[in-house]
Amino acid sequence: MSGKTAMEVFIIPEPYPIALRMVRRALAQQGLRVPAELDVSARIKQEVGAGVAPCAVLYIDDPVLLLEAIIFQRGAGLLIPQPLVVAGGHRRTELLLRDAATAGGLSASVRDALSCLHSRIIRALETIAERDGASSMVANTLASA
Repeated sequence: MSGKTAMEVFIIPEPYPIALRMVRRALAQQGLRVPAELDVSARIKQEVGAGVAPCAVLYIDDPVLLLEAIIFQRGAGLLIPQPLVVAGGHRRTELLLRDAATAGGLSASVRDALSCLHSRIIRALETIAERDGASSMVANTLASA
């Protein structure tokens, strides 16, 4: 393992509450579910008393894909649901999605399920706006150590 995590990054030029609604709607239109959510900024405020910009992690899945993956490899539950970070401010919101190809040591069936889920999430985000320099959303792939 190289120690690097590839990340898909999308920028929505909308305030956080509007962008979060847009993301939820786009995911639902792709038949994807958000069975769990972590309000990161609220947790930091509660636990540490520090105020930070709005940030949430949406855990996205398709129950059928999750079932298929868990049958073949129980460890698939560590990867599905797939986390999507939604971090915002007043004028723009950033979406961060881990690249499915970075998950190693998986059986082919789990890798296929994860890849399918990742592709559907990307399609959902692309319905909000175009990628690669479009005026309403910009997508870049980053690698972080």
